[in-house]
Amino acid sequence: MSAIFQNVKVLIVDPNQGMRSILATVLRGLGFFSLRLAENGEEALRNIESYGPDLVITELKMPVMDGPTFVRRLRNDENNPNNMVPIIIASGHSEDKYVRECLIAGADQFLARPISGQSLADRISRIIRDERQFVRTPDYIGPARNLKVVEMMKASIHRAASAA
Repeated sequence: MSAIFQNVKVLIVDPNQGMRSILATVLRGLGFFSLRLAENGEEALRNIESYGPDLVITELKMPVMDGPTFVRRLRNDENNPNNMVPIIIASGHSEDKYVRECLIAGADQFLARPISGQSLADRISRIIRDERQFVRTPDYIGPARNLKVVEMMKASIHRAASAA
């Protein structure tokens, strides 16, 4: 696998230095050599413009700017040539409402923690292997998904928020 991944630039976004280190170690073990680290979504947005990653792996819950907000801001930035970079949200907050929120925001994949090297490699391989079509609607920018499903996920989140 290392020959496939060695020229892929990855941006790791996580407020926890230990988790950034673990992800970097796993990625290096898979053959990724070009890695950049960021602590939050704001820092990640700055890095995306200067670094031009081929893949972003981010946490869901972060100070300053959380994962879904980061994804939405990036996807909506039409001036950024990297606004459609593949994004995996890897988080221990894996309840359905959070997964839906991330996918609605425009993330490509959600990976529940704790992660294994194999699960991360599988997600990355899927992103690389599958040709990604992107859609842009007034309410959604991101990988092509059944928009009826996206609307159902939004309605589900809205109902849960109203009930709370």
